[in-house]
Amino acid sequence: MSTYRCFYAPLDKLGSPSMAEAGVLPFVQLQADSASDALRKAHHVTGCPVTEAERQEEAIEH
Repeated sequence: MSTYRCFYAPLDKLGSPSMAEAGVLPFVQLQADSASDALRKAHHVTGCPVTEAERQEEAIEH
């Protein structure tokens, strides 16, 4: 499994997506088999529309 960072649009009191004032979306980080799996998991966890999934590369130490 890989680590993915998924950005989502939080919902307002009426259930509509609201954009962040600073223009930066919040994110959740989770383990998934693929980007599409990460998007599904992020939506399940947040209950909000998920905009993208970024795979996080692990640092290689020598």
